[in-house]
Amino acid sequence: MKEHGKKVRLVHNPAAGDEDNGDKDELCQLIEELGHHCTVVAKKDAVKKIDPETDIIALAGGDGTIKMTIMGLLEKKLRFKRPIAILPQGTANNIAISLGIPLDCKKAMNLWSQFQLKKFDVGMVTGLGRKPLHFVESIGFGVFPILMEKMDKKNLNAASAEDEIRIALEQLRKLALTFPAKVLKLVTATGSIEKECIMVEVMNISSMGPRLVLAVDADPGDGQFDIIVVTADQRQELVAYIDGLLNKKTVSFNIKPIRANRLEMEWQGTEFHIDDECKSYTGQRLKISLLDSLIEIIVEGN
Repeated sequence: MKEHGKKVRLVHNPAAGDEDNGDKDELCQLIEELGHHCTVVAKKDAVKKIDPETDIIALAGGDGTIKMTIMGLLEKKLRFKRPIAILPQGTANNIAISLGIPLDCKKAMNLWSQFQLKKFDVGMVTGLGRKPLHFVESIGFGVFPILMEKMDKKNLNAASAEDEIRIALEQLRKLALTFPAKVLKLVTATGSIEKECIMVEVMNISSMGPRLVLAVDADPGDGQFDIIVVTADQRQELVAYIDGLLNKKTVSFNIKPIRANRLEMEWQGTEFHIDDECKSYTGQRLKISLLDSLIEIIVEGN
C-alpha cells in the first residue's frame, strides 16, 4: 500500500530520544521531508482532540508510550482509531522488535512509503476487581515481576539502553537460580496443568523485558496467546538462554509455548506484572482472554 502526503499526529515522549533518533523537532522535520504534514503532541495528550482528518498516529517512544496510546484509544472505544506507526525510542522496544520494525527512526519512517497494516490483539484479564485489566505485551508471574521491582530501585539514569539491558539480564540470572518455585494451576481448552514453576508469562508478542525472545513465532494479530511456563526443573534452560544473551551469542529459548485464546489460572505467589506495571496478587482465579485485532500498526510491506 503506497501512502503519500498524509496527516501525521506525532506523539512524542519528552523523556525519549537520543543522538541517533533525534528530538521531536528533528522527527517532525524528517516526517515533513517525506511529504507528510506533521502535528506534534506530548505523550500525555496522545488521544486528546484528535483531528478527524488525521491519517496516522506516529508514536515516538518506547513500549510504555505504545501501551498508553492503545489504552487511551480503547477507553474512547476506538472512536479515534487510526493506524499506528512506531518510531522506537525506548530501552527494550519489544513491540517494535516483535513486529520487525527497524529500531532506527529514519528507517522506520521509510516503511511508510510501502507498507501493510498489521492487526494487533489486546489481552484482557478479569478476576482482579470490578473492571478488567488490559495488556498489549504480556502478563506474568514469578521471576519477572521481582526483576521489575529490583530494577526500579536501581539508579540507571546515566546508563545506556544496552547497559540497562545487561544489568537486567544479570539480575534475572540470579533470580532464575534462586527464586522459590510456586504452584501454578493453568486451564486451557486443550487441557490443564498443575506444576511448581519459577516463571509464567502469557505473551501477546514474541519478546519481553530485556529483549527476551521467549515466543519466537508469536503473532500479536492471530487471536492466540503464547503461554511460557518454566517449571522448577527447567531453571537451567532459562539460565542457559540468559547466559547466551549476556555473551552476545545467537541463542534460542527452547521451552515450547502453550497456545490458547483464553485461559484460567491461579498462582501461589503474591505478585504479578501486567506489561510494565507490578501489582499485588492474593490467589484469585484469573480469566485471561483476547480482544481480537482492535488496533492496526504499520509494518513493512511485502
